[in-house]
Amino acid sequence: MKRARSTALRWSSTTPPALLRVPCCGTISEEPMPESPVTVEERAAAIDLYNAYAEGVDTKNWGMVRSCFADTVYIDYATGVHDRDPSDPWPADEWVEGIKAVINGFDLTRHIISNHRFRRDGDTVVCQAYLTADHIIWENGVPEAPNAGPDELSRVVGEYTNRCALLDGRWRIVASKLVVAYSTGPDELFVTAMQRAAAIVE
Repeated sequence: MKRARSTALRWSSTTPPALLRVPCCGTISEEPMPESPVTVEERAAAIDLYNAYAEGVDTKNWGMVRSCFADTVYIDYATGVHDRDPSDPWPADEWVEGIKAVINGFDLTRHIISNHRFRRDGDTVVCQAYLTADHIIWENGVPEAPNAGPDELSRVVGEYTNRCALLDGRWRIVASKLVVAYSTGPDELFVTAMQRAAAIVE
């Protein structure tokens, strides 16, 4: 079945192989990362941003999610309503609203981000990390034994590349790219989630 194109968090595995060009921030390369002079403190800051983003999304704490990003951010996810040219910046508030428009419709999500690798690029730190993200809608409410069935769970597996910059004394994500390795589960869950999220707003 063709994967839904109308979702904010449904990624295509055919993202352009070209580099993510970020006019104000440089280029995020897909080449393997060599040893780099990134400090322990900078590594910790980049990981903290990933952790805060994952926790914020999974707990629907949108203030926490927003705090991870600069006021404008370059996004290359090649997905659905977020099919904006990656060289065009997003207002971060608009980007977070797009995430909410999907995630708020799921009963449960769990984002696991691991295997962080770093390099310095000018004044920024580029960090690549693996992603496994589960998205669940229970068919009949939360079960006593919360075992997700095949029609209740959609999983996305891929790799993030975040560019982080120190802005006004705090680290922020200024560019983010996602390349999907594979996904499993029904496409319809993301469509249903968007409909449910819209109903909550209304």
